[in-house]
Amino acid sequence: MYKTFFLSLLLCLLLVACSRQEPVYNSFEEAQSALKDLNTSLVRTNALNSEKVTNEQFVFSDAYLNKRHTIYQSLMDMQLKSNQIAQVNYLVIAERFPARYFPWPAQVNVLTNMLKQDSSDKGSDKIVTWLKLNQSTLNNAKQSNLKLNKVELQLLQNYVLSVIDSHGAQPALKSHIRTFSDYLASYKPRGSVGLRGLPNGTEWYQSKLNYFSGEVHSPLEWVTLVNEQIKQLSSVAFEHTLSASHQTSFLVQYLSDEQPIEGLDWQSAYRDLPAMARAMSMSKIDKTLMLAMMETDIGIHYHAWTLPQAKVNLMKRLELAQNDAQYLVEDIILYPGQSFSFIQKLM
Repeated sequence: MYKTFFLSLLLCLLLVACSRQEPVYNSFEEAQSALKDLNTSLVRTNALNSEKVTNEQFVFSDAYLNKRHTIYQSLMDMQLKSNQIAQVNYLVIAERFPARYFPWPAQVNVLTNMLKQDSSDKGSDKIVTWLKLNQSTLNNAKQSNLKLNKVELQLLQNYVLSVIDSHGAQPALKSHIRTFSDYLASYKPRGSVGLRGLPNGTEWYQSKLNYFSGEVHSPLEWVTLVNEQIKQLSSVAFEHTLSASHQTSFLVQYLSDEQPIEGLDWQSAYRDLPAMARAMSMSKIDKTLMLAMMETDIGIHYHAWTLPQAKVNLMKRLELAQNDAQYLVEDIILYPGQSFSFIQKLM
């Protein structure tokens, strides 16, 4: 009798365990909220210890990638608007490409964000685990010829050194951060700063052009189309105040006064940049700026322009200071293709 009871109890427990499923997201808004929660370490927060970092929130860890994939699959099963479908397709396609081999997106000071979220002993232990994940993943990526570019490497080095020089981290944690800093100091970046310098980088770049432009043209076809427009315009003054960091892209900053349209990608600040760009009224100065950005974008990511070449091109098209040109070139490197959100307003 007892044997039968315990067998029945065991069977019930197994059935309960097997019935546990990932959360089901029933709307675009629910999925967006889940992505924001998942990407909390990628979003700057001013609230200290407001949330504790979970294993799923370790950027590009296996748990993170699995959770993100589940959210994307839920979105694939929803009835969505055409612009939302385009976003989902873009993000699902992006899962194929090498971003996962670079667990620390160079746009963001993830280390400082994690320290702000959880400065406890347990939080420090998690950060150590994440730093080790970064080092091991970067080492493994080298075997497939996947390397950071020099802009990304410099940004990561700056983030790490800023924490070492601050008083915000515990001594034991700082020791591990110094170890990672030493690793970065010996790291040899790839030669090209553009996506073409990565295996499958050309295909990755093409997917970005397709999404942001809403059309399918090869980079060479885009060169012809952009040149036809830009040759009709003269150089214009650059009159924008740029952010101190690359936490948000220039395109996000540029569209910040426009009516927001909700999106899913943290790199677009959860805004639908192509839809917002299509709704914006553009002056001649706006058009020249965006065409210059597009021309430089293709130069960097397809033609493998160097940093100096890209800066010279921007300064030829726009009247701007050296430091502003440097910022915009870095932004194009970190956020490929975003300027093509405006292409349908220009053709």
